[in-house]
Amino acid sequence: MDKPMLVEPLTPPQTLSLILGCYTPTSPYGLHRLDLNSVTGELQANLLEIPIKDPSYFDVYQSQIYAISEVSADHHPQIHQYSLCKVQCNKTGQFDISGDSPCFIAMNAQHKLATTAQYGSGHVDVFQLDDSLDLKQHLQSIDSTSKASAQQVSHAHQAIILNHTKTLVSVDLGLDRLSFYPYDQHHECFSIQNRQELDLASGSGPRHVEFTQDEQFGLLLCEVSEQLIVIHDQQQQWQIINAQAAFPNTDNGQAGGAIKLSPDERFFYLSGRRQNIISCFAFDNQTGTVNHQYSVDCGGDFPRDFAISENGEWLVVANQNDHSVVSFKRNVFDGRIQHTGHSLFIDMPVCVKFFEG
Repeated sequence: MDKPMLVEPLTPPQTLSLILGCYTPTSPYGLHRLDLNSVTGELQANLLEIPIKDPSYFDVYQSQIYAISEVSADHHPQIHQYSLCKVQCNKTGQFDISGDSPCFIAMNAQHKLATTAQYGSGHVDVFQLDDSLDLKQHLQSIDSTSKASAQQVSHAHQAIILNHTKTLVSVDLGLDRLSFYPYDQHHECFSIQNRQELDLASGSGPRHVEFTQDEQFGLLLCEVSEQLIVIHDQQQQWQIINAQAAFPNTDNGQAGGAIKLSPDERFFYLSGRRQNIISCFAFDNQTGTVNHQYSVDCGGDFPRDFAISENGEWLVVANQNDHSVVSFKRNVFDGRIQHTGHSLFIDMPVCVKFFEG
């Protein structure tokens, strides 16, 4: 395995920790640790820098980081795992990924599985984790190109596993489709034959979906049409119950970015990368009703991703084009966010997550 990388000791209690993923055109270090002052919102770069090429997405659970490199097939894309200890970070595992240009990874601790979505080829991969949540083996690869028409090209953009039903959900931007694959206990894989497909309007370009904790509702952001779509599980069949503009009163920039629920599920937020805004909606997680509340400037250019702290008091935005990471204070009662005036500049930030540092 790689040589351990030194990091600073654990941060003081008033500091929240984040991991930031960046494209790496000029630096070998794609993952960075950041510290957020939970009193002022000031951001500081920590000593932790992990050498990995173009980690456009990663997931973090406790002390484990699971990341992908968004590289083409001829550069051998892989899933990487790192373990954060008190004073160092170790690379603990890696596996090859099927297809081309992975852009998403998620880890499901309950089912001990990790999933990746390959934008370039349309593949979705599933990996088994052991009881310590270390990468164990490649389980399954789903090739969506066989489901594409002559006019379509598959671009898998997200793949996650639902906790309650152990269903694999894939979001395909190129096919304008969500697919739901139930787990087959007998064959120990996700069933392609018994999948449900939820087709969207042509040109929707779905990007990411967020599910409520009870997994009865999903909130889907479409990148190309910039539509917000609410889906509902009705007797084990997913249905669309609402669709509206994700960024009201703006021109369609065909660049919807990220979507995140607040911890209490009373609000959710979306980033418009062309408009440079964060849009906020109120949400009723009993009925699926959504209402736009406001939109605010993201504090930079091209908000690719953002993260909300576990206590709901902070929102941090990664702006790709001006290389800025911006902190916002969040009101947990009315959902309002306010720029703290603090920013940090790191080349091409594209993914950000809070973690227990």
